Amino acid sequence: MKPLAPLFLFALAGCSQLSGSGPDYGRDEAIAGAAFRAEAFETYAKLNPVCPYTANTDQLARYAEPAERFQKLRDWVADTPFAVDLAIVEGRFNHFWSVNTAECGPTDNEESMAAFNAELEDLNRRLAALEKMAGMI
Repeated sequence: MKPLAPLFLFALAGCSQLSGSGPDYGRDEAIAGAAFRAEAFETYAKLNPVCPYTANTDQLARYAEPAERFQKLRDWVADTPFAVDLAIVEGRFNHFWSVNTAECGPTDNEESMAAFNAELEDLNRRLAALEKMAGMI
């Protein structure tokens, strides 16, 4: 099958758009999606921390509102090329952490809670940027 892979890629290169049952995703969409993917990757990673800052369920509940905003964003872009970008982001993140590990530091101390607060502020800023890129605001 390997010898056919370059032929398949060559055939795709001749197409102006990739299409199927979802939205068209061509060169212009890929360019527009690059910034979206960068913000979405950081946002998705912050919503799915590998190393939590806290084990306190009351503190962890602070993720609920940004997670709801991210789901609304996902629903908003469902029939647009940005849906492809979100799928790429989620796949990239999930694959990376399926083959890598992290050594996490202590939680629920003054430093980790300050970092958690800063992380949530950055998460909300990134969500606002994504909502703007997607035309939600």
